[in-house]
Amino acid sequence: MKKGICSFPWMMVVSLIALLVAPAMALPQEKDYPNQPITFLVPFGAGGATDLAARAVARFSPNYLAQPLVVVNKPGAGGAVAMESLIRSKADGYTMMMAAIATNTLTPAFTPKLPFRYDEITFICRTQLNPAVLVVRADAPWKTLNELVTDIKGNPGKYMYGTSGTGSMHNLAAYKFFKVAGIDPKNVTMIPFNSGQEQVVAMMGGNIHFSYMNLIEPLAQLKGGRLRALAAAPRRIEAFPDIPTFTESGYPEVDVMGWRGVVGPPNLPEGIVKKWVQTMEKICQDKAWIETAVKLGDIPAYLGPKEFKAFVAKEYSEAKSLAESLGIGK
Repeated sequence: MKKGICSFPWMMVVSLIALLVAPAMALPQEKDYPNQPITFLVPFGAGGATDLAARAVARFSPNYLAQPLVVVNKPGAGGAVAMESLIRSKADGYTMMMAAIATNTLTPAFTPKLPFRYDEITFICRTQLNPAVLVVRADAPWKTLNELVTDIKGNPGKYMYGTSGTGSMHNLAAYKFFKVAGIDPKNVTMIPFNSGQEQVVAMMGGNIHFSYMNLIEPLAQLKGGRLRALAAAPRRIEAFPDIPTFTESGYPEVDVMGWRGVVGPPNLPEGIVKKWVQTMEKICQDKAWIETAVKLGDIPAYLGPKEFKAFVAKEYSEAKSLAESLGIGK
């Protein structure tokens, strides 16, 4: 007996139609994107280098994205709190994040058992590089980096330094500094903070003795003569030509510098990725944004999605090797 038309598996047809229609239904959403404000996560506290970089992007984004970026600070665990929040967010382009060296390479490399991988995100672009300085109070007794090294070695346990937590750029640079200078890290007390700006306040109050920081964070105090930089990375700073580099001071391996960029949650739709890439290309070519980045002490350094992802992978690999050599992150 032949099967009649009524016996055809119509549920299979409905399922197939649904699969075919779903992508088509998603396209208008991508085409219409964005039609509401976008949450822009910052993995550190207000006033730090990453926060200022994010707010600079947010200032210019409405010119090219047609919707405002609402900056939301989510500090904690070297950026891991914000990173996990981003990864768990809906892949609709309405939650994005200002990436940084600590959040996206150092914390994953230095911290075991994080609930995410360093590359478990959608890469949009790198925006800038961040010169760094090792800073002390202006009334500190050390005039050179070698004087600080000598004093730390002669007074184990006496001095404290600031970081944004284990795995932060500040912390990585400190480890490299101690290793090259022959200082036992156990003889210097690490004090963690949520941002570089908090470290500046602590140093001004005499609560820490030194810190390796992004230039923007102590910039006003350096200009005002309230803080003093003993060394800079990766080169001499135009506004402070008398500050020697770490290489000139005999510590070339300590030339650690930060970077910033834009990333989204995993599996961000192609249309939304394209929109963000186009937007960030325009922002990073905007003369006013470039002037803003330079005023923040940064070096505009755009990289597209593929190049940015490769750059981060290399940074992560190097940080992982360092962590293993120090017995950290196993």
